[in-house]
Amino acid sequence: MGDGVRGKCKVQSEAWRVAAASVRGTSHIKSDLPCQDALRWQTARGGWLLAALADGAGSASLAEIGAGIAADRGIEALKAQVECKSLADADEEWRAGVVAALASARESVLAAAQERKVEARELASTLTLLAVAPGIAVAAQIGDGAALASAPPEALACLTRPMVAEYLNETTFLTSEGALESAQTVVRRGAWRHAGLLCDGLQLLALRLPEGTPHARFFEPLFGFVDRATDLTAASRELSAFLQSQRITERTDDDLSLLLAAYGNSPGSG
Repeated sequence: MGDGVRGKCKVQSEAWRVAAASVRGTSHIKSDLPCQDALRWQTARGGWLLAALADGAGSASLAEIGAGIAADRGIEALKAQVECKSLADADEEWRAGVVAALASARESVLAAAQERKVEARELASTLTLLAVAPGIAVAAQIGDGAALASAPPEALACLTRPMVAEYLNETTFLTSEGALESAQTVVRRGAWRHAGLLCDGLQLLALRLPEGTPHARFFEPLFGFVDRATDLTAASRELSAFLQSQRITERTDDDLSLLLAAYGNSPGSG
């Protein structure tokens, strides 16, 4: 996994199987800048996959720090919401819970800016949160990127999608005024089989815009790869190599983050 990724699996039987990677974009390599994406994930009892992806603003001097704080606090707050709720709770309760997780992440970033005596915009990032179990998917997003899921026989679909802005590269950040009010929130019920997160650096390659629907030719081989993987650590390394391959980097020079998850037993596990 890349230096922007942290993940842990707490359930070893039938559960979510995850490959995830964050890599520096070629523009950051040339400029000797760090990866400004932060990707976090973990599995939990009850068949839960929890994930957070923050993409630091290119104009922010502490973008990678702000993104790391947003993702770390976001997934902690998301876990707390999952632990205090039931699948039977109303959709509006789940929506309120995931917005509370966004708010907690925002508060942590604002507090960090105050401690460092800098403007909040210097730690600006987007933030996408995803919590998915076999019967429910809950997602929230401020800014660009996307959360995806599929419940066969339905095709893969975006739960959240890039915001539609008047100008290219214009987005809302977690630290922006009115960020929480602009957040996308989604609750869907289903027998979820695949789930994923991607950053804005991949959205022109992986999504059909402006409608924000996934390109099957991009995702089908990747989810098939995760379905077949027997060594998920090696799978994450291969995903990192894919993101750094010429077929990707010749089309985008941004930092790239991608999480792919499949629910079920590993190949060959009886």
